Amino acid sequence: MEKIQIINTNITNKINDLLSKEDELNHFVVRNKIKAETDILMFFVINQNFFLKLIFSYFLFFLLFLKKHSFQNFTYDACFVALGREENKYVRELVEYYSKIGVEKFIFGDNNLPNTEKLSDVLQDYIKDGIIDIIELFGSISGQSELYNITYEKYKYECNWFLLFDFDEYLEVHFEENKTLMVKEFLSNEIFDECEAILFNWIIYPDNNLTHYDNRTLIERFTIPKYYAYDNKFVKSVIRGGIDKTFFLPKKSNHVPEKGITICNSKGKITNRYNPYFLSPPIYDYGYLKHYTTKSAEEYCDKIIKGAPMNVSFDLDERIKLFFTHNKYSKEKMEIFEKRFNRTFNLSSI
Repeated sequence: MEKIQIINTNITNKINDLLSKEDELNHFVVRNKIKAETDILMFFVINQNFFLKLIFSYFLFFLLFLKKHSFQNFTYDACFVALGREENKYVRELVEYYSKIGVEKFIFGDNNLPNTEKLSDVLQDYIKDGIIDIIELFGSISGQSELYNITYEKYKYECNWFLLFDFDEYLEVHFEENKTLMVKEFLSNEIFDECEAILFNWIIYPDNNLTHYDNRTLIERFTIPKYYAYDNKFVKSVIRGGIDKTFFLPKKSNHVPEKGITICNSKGKITNRYNPYFLSPPIYDYGYLKHYTTKSAEEYCDKIIKGAPMNVSFDLDERIKLFFTHNKYSKEKMEIFEKRFNRTFNLSSI
């Protein structure tokens, strides 16, 4: 019996020893855990400014990412913006063309002079349906820049892309030859992900030896492009919406935005342009603007007489010379000019 008690006592002592060692181990683990947590906490406290800046930087980066990739809930994929004077003959054709390739909203600046036509005279059905908005800039001398600044400020969170063209410029875009794309499909391609503005070169379309206006569309009447025209180096731009920047200087006609945003050519390559109007040599691989700059001789007279929307004056001799730079000379065309302006023109002296 005594032996049993001794064994029990030994077992109890060993158990107590083990429990003591386990307690010491537990205390060691707990102490080290508390110390580690304290050290980590102190590290963050000591370096709190650094971590606050880091968190803030990541937050800004996230906002910029959202902005860059246009996650805004835009009302329209594409909006067409143009300033016009005496364009009532052509405006409905233009709206129908761009509507077919996916433009959903049109913002026109009416730059007509007092007591002349108004764009709204021939667009009431589109205006009523909310497809067209008219901004009245009657006789404004500030030109396209005024319209662009007003429009962008008002619609920059409604339009995903702004097409800043003229009434005689028709965009054609494609990735495969002879396969015209919808504007949304083209602009949403990944090659333009980094672009905030895209430049499109002109292709001049001469008069097809037509001397007078007729009721056919521009596309039906003027069918032969002039690929090697000097003026094809000129560009117009498409600008992404949702950017908090001012693009166009007042009292200037701007074909492209001012510096400060990422500008690409029509192939999605960032361009370090040195001239705000030119992109030379012209790029036609994926897109271009068909520019019906003169139309017929009769219509060219109308263009000269109405003046430029920017109220820029041009020498009449220079204007006639420019016409024959783009178009073949003929006696009939010259007679139209001489009769309309009641004077003679000598091309050799111009």
